[in-house]
Amino acid sequence: MDPLEFIVRAGPHARTACPVWVQLPVPPAPAPTLRLFDEEGNEVPCQSETSGVSADERLLLAFIVRDLEAHASRRYRLEPGPPIASVIEGVPPEATSGDVVAGPPDAVAVVEVVAAPDLQASVEMDSALESSPVLSADAGSDETVENAPEEVVEVPRVPREKLPGVALTELPDGELAIDIEGDHFTSYRFSADGQRPYFHPVIGPTGLSVTREFPMTEGIEGETSDHPHHRGMWTAHGDLNGHDNWLEGYGKATIRHSGFSRLVSGPVYGSFDAGSEWIDRWGSIAMTDTRRVTVFNVGPSERLVEYSVRFSASHGQVTMGDTKEAGILAIRVATSMDGPTKANPDGVGRIETSDGAIGEDEAWGRRASWCDYSGPVADHIVGVAIMDHPTNPRFPTHWHVRNYGLMTVNPFGLHDFYGDTDAHRGDFIIPPYESRVFRYRVLIHGGDAVAGSVRDRYHDFANPPTLEVC
Repeated sequence: MDPLEFIVRAGPHARTACPVWVQLPVPPAPAPTLRLFDEEGNEVPCQSETSGVSADERLLLAFIVRDLEAHASRRYRLEPGPPIASVIEGVPPEATSGDVVAGPPDAVAVVEVVAAPDLQASVEMDSALESSPVLSADAGSDETVENAPEEVVEVPRVPREKLPGVALTELPDGELAIDIEGDHFTSYRFSADGQRPYFHPVIGPTGLSVTREFPMTEGIEGETSDHPHHRGMWTAHGDLNGHDNWLEGYGKATIRHSGFSRLVSGPVYGSFDAGSEWIDRWGSIAMTDTRRVTVFNVGPSERLVEYSVRFSASHGQVTMGDTKEAGILAIRVATSMDGPTKANPDGVGRIETSDGAIGEDEAWGRRASWCDYSGPVADHIVGVAIMDHPTNPRFPTHWHVRNYGLMTVNPFGLHDFYGDTDAHRGDFIIPPYESRVFRYRVLIHGGDAVAGSVRDRYHDFANPPTLEVC
């Protein structure tokens, strides 16, 4: 592979720590190892991963654009070099071929570099995802799931080590640990005896968890113990074909982890694809999903996660019913971050949305492209922002967000949010053998939404920088 130079243009938004993906043509195996340098000759950590689409194989290069002012540009040079590629653990080539495109479908900028005379690069985010029947960027597509992988990969459990970058390690008892530069960030928990997979703890930039410990750990002084089905950060729905996957206990439906098809560790990001089966109260599979979770190494002052989920009507039509008791992505923040409630009128937590709504009274049930929940954790103010991508169905989403610490993305509960069953019905139907994709970004930051620059950082997700090949 010959050296390649390109320019990243910030556009009208400053880029503090913005993930960028560049899609390159790949020569026959073995794929080249790459090094990236900025215009001052500084080496920039980068990470490459093949798309796994055998008919149109591509190499996806990821790196973080840092401290690029609005309307500014920066030149980069890519050249062959020693291995600094991602590490894909325990996934044989046949497990990723044909169905999974490397890099999250909600990647900020996937730029295809084509071998054309004018070397013009495409800057369409979806260009790298059109060939993926499992995690396409077309959230409203009617594509079937007939070609979805039927087998999952048994990932060997290895001793957990302190590794640079973002490291994923599968541990006993249904836990996938995710570390950033050797420090634990979160664990994806999927034990067979659990009600559903979830993330716990979720550790913020101060080294303390921004999610409540209960019910995983009980009896912590000063911590609330309501809503035991609120576990860390999770996905669930209270009315799936009439079955309740939101609450827990006897007679409730469950969500069962079905395996990993991809695990990636590396200097820029760590990422996994996980399958889930939504089991109704009679024990039958009502729906399946594929989750792609990517954790970026953006530095010690914040945490950045991209989360996308493809819901597949693999066993017949799916109706995601109209209910507020749902969250495609939900989080229960640490009790110290709660806002004022009857039980705790002195709560100082702050809810804020992209439309300027402040607090539960203004934000609950309203539509917004992002919602931020901030408050004190020990001696520091920290915040968690969830961002809704413009390609998602029913964008901008409604928010089921409460002063007692719950924040969920919920585009379904319209009759609750509007208080009008006749005029507003939020039932969401996925026809048999079709699928729908929802994509989100989670930013864990210092301070409130203003201090964390949430409004600006949203544009990294929705309005990414562009790239021009020199």
